[in-house]
Amino acid sequence: MAEITFVGAAGTVTGSKHLVTVGGKRFFVDCGLFQGTADVRALNDAKLPVDAEEIDAVVITHGHLDHTGYLPKLVKDGFDGPIYCTPATAAIAEIVLEDAAHLQQELSEHGHGHEQPHAPAPFYDDRDVARTLRKMEPVEYEREFSVAGICSARYSNAGHILGSAFVHLAIEGKQVLFSGDLGRYGRPLLADPSPIGAADIICCESTYGDREHPAESITALGEALRAGIARGGAIVIPAFAVERTQDILYAIAQLQHQDPAIANLAIHLDSPMAEKVDALFERFGGERREVAGDSPSTPFGIHHFTEHRSTEESKALNAMPGNFVVISASGMASGGRILHHLHNHLSDPRATIILCGYQSVGTLGNVLEHGAKTVRIYGDALPVRASIVALKGFSAHADRTGLLRWLHTCTGTPRFYAVHGEPASAAALAAEVRQELKWSAQVATRGTTVTF
Repeated sequence: MAEITFVGAAGTVTGSKHLVTVGGKRFFVDCGLFQGTADVRALNDAKLPVDAEEIDAVVITHGHLDHTGYLPKLVKDGFDGPIYCTPATAAIAEIVLEDAAHLQQELSEHGHGHEQPHAPAPFYDDRDVARTLRKMEPVEYEREFSVAGICSARYSNAGHILGSAFVHLAIEGKQVLFSGDLGRYGRPLLADPSPIGAADIICCESTYGDREHPAESITALGEALRAGIARGGAIVIPAFAVERTQDILYAIAQLQHQDPAIANLAIHLDSPMAEKVDALFERFGGERREVAGDSPSTPFGIHHFTEHRSTEESKALNAMPGNFVVISASGMASGGRILHHLHNHLSDPRATIILCGYQSVGTLGNVLEHGAKTVRIYGDALPVRASIVALKGFSAHADRTGLLRWLHTCTGTPRFYAVHGEPASAAALAAEVRQELKWSAQVATRGTTVTF
């Protein structure tokens, strides 16, 4: 008998952590941090169903923090097994986890972004991250590998970010599939998700299981940029360093070829982490689509582009007058350099803040998206006078139609579990699967175990 226990990303979007138990051995599929409101973040302190030293391996689907961010804590607590991932995921995880350790130290010293609660002690430090990275064993797409000697596994391209994969597990005669985060079809930078093939059990993300993405993200960004130019002030774009920043840079590069006003706009990237990820698009070029206009000096052929690496270079943006764009992390304004730029510009009626993508409940991005008149950053109460624009078309997740399109590539009639979604979106996707595909489908519940 084999079991799956839903430890995280069940009833929430973040904290992906699924425990597979076979014949007394155990491994995690994904090992991420919970993010969002204080009560959701508190789940990071919950005791795991088994001790860390009893975990035999970890199988990672991709490098985002909500799928990898708990790994150094697991290692710190005694985990000593292999961590499997694709080569690009290993490279991204190094960037993401080192940044996470730094950010935790920063939050411990200064409080959590705009909320300013009691500052928690860091979950882990640079030494724990270094030990974690040494345990990673990269595996190429479509190559079979053994996990803890109890099952075989194989990664297929999920099309979400560089290196992202869904994982097939062959366990006691059953084909068990974990989607990780599924990407969108027809994106400009990455290939489409691979087809599923045979499966007896599918654990599938449901972030956008109840809605569709707008069709024209680049068009909407162009409208927001032109409105920002007309206002006359800074245009501040919070963006995740991994994938979202690259999508935005690509979109701006396309707009520069179409609109003279945007072509003359200075673009500043204030995210050393995103700069490192930009370089990975060249290193792992086999995973990306060909992009016209690529330049060896600037990413995706963008013009009037400046990268800000040091703290001094970042601070220099504070005194810059007039129209310019600054892109900085984090994408939900939950920490990082973007907080300084929002602190400087939120109260300026000439400024424009462009939120690109999902803003989790409890984050500063979500508060701004829902019309807050005043926010608190670094202890200062700031009136929100800047124009706030929320764009929904830049998500790297498949929407309802994309998820169903992918599920239709399954050649079996599996049991289906919706994970990695808010309750409403997970329930909606499970209902669609029951109605359209005629599968047995339900929403996974945190802490519950299913057997097969």
